[in-house]
Amino acid sequence: MMPHPILQDKRTDSEVGLARGLSSSLVTHHSLLFWKGLLGLEWRAISKLMLLCVAGWLVVVWTIPRFTNPGWILMFGLVYAMVAGPAAGGGDVLEGSEEFSFALPPTRKERFIARLLVAGGMLFVFTLLDLLALGLDLSQAIAKLYLDTGLVRSTVQLKAQMLYGLVLALPFSVFSLSFVLSANARSRAAVLTSWFWGGLVALIILRLSLLYEFWAWKRWTGYTACSSLLISSLIALWIGLEQFKVKEVVQPSKPISIPAHWWAWVLFTLLCAMLGGFLVSSLSNEFFKMLR
Repeated sequence: MMPHPILQDKRTDSEVGLARGLSSSLVTHHSLLFWKGLLGLEWRAISKLMLLCVAGWLVVVWTIPRFTNPGWILMFGLVYAMVAGPAAGGGDVLEGSEEFSFALPPTRKERFIARLLVAGGMLFVFTLLDLLALGLDLSQAIAKLYLDTGLVRSTVQLKAQMLYGLVLALPFSVFSLSFVLSANARSRAAVLTSWFWGGLVALIILRLSLLYEFWAWKRWTGYTACSSLLISSLIALWIGLEQFKVKEVVQPSKPISIPAHWWAWVLFTLLCAMLGGFLVSSLSNEFFKMLR
């Protein structure tokens, strides 16, 4: 019989240390393989949507001068956040496969974090592209090219001041809120409307923060607004993770039923839509003042 010193003789420190080293390395190796597979699985689930968004950004921003000002560059991040948040968080609910997904070996916490890393990582890539475009003054370069060729006429150029912080904070807030709402949604309708509720909450936080900045310093600085958006997003992600751990499985064949107080829900939705329209209108008017 061949000797097995690590298994038979555990009295020497060298052998125990070797055994512990092998065990630790194996655990680390299996952990890396596990996360690699889980992240790859989540990536394949929404990779086409993400690559389509990146391709659209590159084609539109680098070719059409109307979309190369700081306002439109920020808008692309918001569009991605409103699309990717519900798609990554509530994809299982939309497909009716949440019960099967929860039965797989990864825990709910691991699945929540993996989806957040994949979709949030692409949001980080979008943010880097936006900051690169603004930092290299892409709008001026593209506009000069079209002006030299005579295709467009000269217009007032916008300058990004506090926009750099909003490029990161506002899309991240909309993405985080819609991701949390869709991940914990109990119906397909809740997933499909999570972008609206997440965007509405983010606009309310932004509006109140800007009002506070103007009241305190008589001007917009962006420090309070960006900090409020980022902190509220992190708190929402933490609460959403805790709720996702104990979420009940959504039944794929659950029949559509009209709630008892449907008129109250319709009225509430209309009021929220009016509030969202007012916030977008007021912020858009003041937004271009910030960029000048």
